[in-house]
Formats: sequence, structure tokens, C-alpha cells
Amino acid sequence: MIRLFSSLERDLGIDMGSVNTHVYVQGRGVVLSEPSVVATDTKQEFIVAVGADAERLLLRTPDMLEELRPLKDGFIVDYRVMLTMLRHFMHKASRLVSRARVIMAVPCGITDVEKRAMTDAIIQAGAREAYLIETPVASALGCKLPVFEAQGNMVVDIGGGTTDIGVLSLGGKVVASSARIGGNDLNEAILQYIKECFAVMVAEETIEAIKLELGTAKMPEEEAELTFTGRDMSNGLTKRIMVRKTEVYQVLQDPLKRMADEVKRVMEVTPPELLADIMEHGVLLTGAVADMDGLADYFSHELGVPVWVPQQPGFTVAVGLGKASQEFERMDRFIIASKNRKGRA
Repeated sequence: MIRLFSSLERDLGIDMGSVNTHVYVQGRGVVLSEPSVVATDTKQEFIVAVGADAERLLLRTPDMLEELRPLKDGFIVDYRVMLTMLRHFMHKASRLVSRARVIMAVPCGITDVEKRAMTDAIIQAGAREAYLIETPVASALGCKLPVFEAQGNMVVDIGGGTTDIGVLSLGGKVVASSARIGGNDLNEAILQYIKECFAVMVAEETIEAIKLELGTAKMPEEEAELTFTGRDMSNGLTKRIMVRKTEVYQVLQDPLKRMADEVKRVMEVTPPELLADIMEHGVLLTGAVADMDGLADYFSHELGVPVWVPQQPGFTVAVGLGKASQEFERMDRFIIASKNRKGRA
């Protein structure tokens, strides 16, 4: 029984995003969900902490540490820091990394150089084998869409830095696109509104709280409000501010419209027979942002097709990576890059 359990632990699925990282261990499910952040000394010479530990330290002693996020819009901007973070998460999730086959989700359309960098990092972090699949594929698998059948399946995954859109059929990708707009853009829209209207600076945590509590894609039927503190930009003093749900709704309209327009562009180049399937079966909407009040209805109205959101949409990609390892023999057309420890791609 111990040997069987150990063998099930050998496959890891890693959904490493610009904001959060989720790790799926075969036989155990999602075992790790932490911020994709690293804390270094102020000279950026030494890494002090990674993930949740880094976030806690940065909140307590922000002046003594530097915050680094090695991924931006889903792409590597600091390889050394990314490798350290990846190694930390992999070894924290499993004791059997040296025997692990790792499947990672990546944005659609990454370059060959970026693919090579990511597979190299996985191997350097200790894995036996590294495989990359695109985020919409993992989302579709996580929701058990019939991607190996002759049916058009459309997935829209909204991450922190990107919105990845894919049309899948017969075990392969038909159309895919990655737009550099995501949950971070919603936060940025709220932040700019607060700066312009109230002339205060607020913490990222406050902006995230506003989005989670008041964020909506539909006109609120009932008003709600949130009071928070910020630093007055004119005199540096603490100032209390109150923002309403209707205000946040108006602020979010522009970035949401840009997301919907990106999905429309993919639909315009989708083969008619597959588009007919999508019109009938709908579009799958995943990513943590998908839980926003009214978002599915908003996209459905904008796109003219049914849109549905699974339970716990933020973990769909990670769960799908676990499904990919179970269906590995059928994944040939979905794997976009691979490498093993002996260096063979």
C-alpha cells in the first residue's frame, strides 16, 4: 500500500501564475496554493522567503525587504528568482520530486525560448520529466469537457496577468490566444479611480478587498459600500474613504469590455462547425475572477452564447493538470514542449 501511494505522488501539476501558484499532486489533489512572490533583502542579493512566508514578512517589515514577482503576465521576467520559487513549491508539495513527472500550465502562444526556459527550470528544480500544456487545455480537462471528441469546446481562463482563450476539439487545439489583460487590470482600474477621486494611496491588499467585496459585472440591484483608510497624497496623513458598489461597477466596465472583445476575436476565426457546438454547449469561464458577481451573465450577453462557471474556478487549471497526467497517453497533440533529465526534448 505504501508503494502504491508513493507511485501516485510522482506526478505533479503546477499552475504557476503571476499572482498565485497551485500545485496538484497525483493521488492527493491540490496540496499547495500560495502567492507567487519572493522576499529578498533590499539589495536583492539574498532570497529571504518564498510564497506565503514571503507575503507575511512583506506585510510585517516592508521597509526591510524587497518584493519580487518573477512572472509578469504569465511570462518569466526573472529566471533566477522563478527557479528558486519553483524549487521551493515543488519540494514543499512532494518528497518525491526527483522521480516526478511535472506537467505545467503556461499561457497560449509562448515563444520557443520561453518554453525552453520553463522546461529547463522544471528539470533544474529537480524533476525527472517536464511537460508544458496551455492553460485552456488544463481548464477544459479540469471540467471534464469532451476535448478528445469531435466537438468544439471553448475555454476562457482569466488569470492575474492574462486571459487565455482556447477552442479545442479531437484532442488538439484549433484556435488559441493569450491577451495581456486579467485580474490585475481590474485592480489597477480600481486603484486609479481611488487616486483620481480621493487623492489617496492605498495598499494592494485594500484594492483586492474592494474587488472581492464590491466587484460586480452587473448593475447592482442593492447598494453596498466599503470604508477603508488610505494615505492622503497632499499631506501624508491617514484618511478614511468610503466607496460604493455602483462606483466599482462603473470602473470595471472598461477592462471587462476589453476581455470580452478578445474572446470575440477568437470566436470570429473559429470554424463554423465548431462555433455551432459552442453556441449549443456554451463557453467555460475559469480563473478566480470568474467568481465575480454577474460575470458569467456579462460575458453571455456580450458574446451571445451561454457561459458557465465551475465550482472553485480558481483551482480548475491545477485539477486539469492532474487529469492530464491520468490521460497522458492521449495528450500528444496538447503537449507543446517537453524535456527529461537526460536533456532530451
